[in-house]
Amino acid sequence: MVDILHGSKAAEQHRRHPRRREKLNLGKFLRRFTGVDEKILASVPQERSRYTSLGGVVVSTALIAGASMLGALTLLSQASPLYLLPVAVLWGLIIANVDKFLITSLHGDSDGWSRWGNLLIRLALAVVIGVFIAEPLTLKIFQERLDRQIMVERDQVIGLTESRYKQCNPYKGPPPAGVDCADFILDGGDRALSVEGNMTQRRSVLKAAEDRLAEDIQEEGKLKDRRDRECYSNRKVPNWTTGVAGNGPECKIRNNELNTFLANHDIPQQRKEVANLKAKLGSLAADRADAEAKRAAVLSRKINERVEEKKRAYTDIGLLDRWEALGTVAGQSGMVNFAHWLLRIIFVLLDCMPIISKMLNGKTEYDRLLTQELRAGSACHEAELNFTTRQRTGEYEIRLREEERRLKAERGRIDRDQRVDEASRDDEIDRLARTFMSSMPTHR
Repeated sequence: MVDILHGSKAAEQHRRHPRRREKLNLGKFLRRFTGVDEKILASVPQERSRYTSLGGVVVSTALIAGASMLGALTLLSQASPLYLLPVAVLWGLIIANVDKFLITSLHGDSDGWSRWGNLLIRLALAVVIGVFIAEPLTLKIFQERLDRQIMVERDQVIGLTESRYKQCNPYKGPPPAGVDCADFILDGGDRALSVEGNMTQRRSVLKAAEDRLAEDIQEEGKLKDRRDRECYSNRKVPNWTTGVAGNGPECKIRNNELNTFLANHDIPQQRKEVANLKAKLGSLAADRADAEAKRAAVLSRKINERVEEKKRAYTDIGLLDRWEALGTVAGQSGMVNFAHWLLRIIFVLLDCMPIISKMLNGKTEYDRLLTQELRAGSACHEAELNFTTRQRTGEYEIRLREEERRLKAERGRIDRDQRVDEASRDDEIDRLARTFMSSMPTHR
């Protein structure tokens, strides 16, 4: 027959042999992770295998959690795994303790919505922990594939960065329009730009001088042609020539027009100026070529520095980098996406397995005995509390009555002393009155 407070005879024997109880074997070690009370479990030894298996599930989940943390730490740090192992062990113990708490909270034979509500809350917590365990292991499994993807993406970014720097910093001329060069402009020196501006100004001056010289030469040709037609040709052109050759009045007029034009427009001098402008422009072109070569060298050096700086920033591969790469690779490959979700589901189920196993077991005999033990303990505690309360209140009542008797006796004593004092005062007054009366003279 089962004792309500202490279980069956097996439990009594378990208590009578403390050395046997302190002896720890593998089964007890595993059952410790389920939060069972060995004293109660001794009453139903048939349940030991069930809770031993459940403890094995908890330990397995903790080992997987520790391996996941070790994998995550190796992804984050280049330190030796031996230095990272204590952290992984600590994390595994934390997960084991959490799972132990989740299982312990489901012990007992409570029913109703509260049990299912607690189950859903604990299952949701187990899912969150499972995802947290699954992701680092998934990243560790696909590490090589993810690192290749990250290197490809980084090479693309570096190539695009170098191309944008070269596009926004041309060796000749300004940056092209329509390109966002807000963060890519480099200072290559302003000498080439100033020489280019000077050459642009000189080109405009040379163009104006060449146009003016061409117009003057054309006008000179027209005046010479009209003079030659007038002075040396007998052909008459209405409103143009008289048709009479020789040094006549019209011939002199045409010579005067030509001489006046040549006097006002010094064409040889203009040719010299154009030649000088072309020579100066050629010298500026040489200066520009030299300035552009120096600018190109400066820009090339700065672009290489920026690219090398970008490469140095991409030296290490972090956990978040691999996480982003996992999404990219999963989006590119259906097999990787399937394997990713499969591993995630497996690890989540493994972490939820202690809770699921507890629910699959249903209400066991141990749960019933545990509930009886708790109720009996609660009743005993309540009775002990009532006894202690009544005992202490009784003591206070006795002390109160004693205090009341003491106060009553004290008040009686004070009353007696007061009456004695009043009597003493009356006697003294009478004595004084008699003395006074006796001291007064007698009247005859």
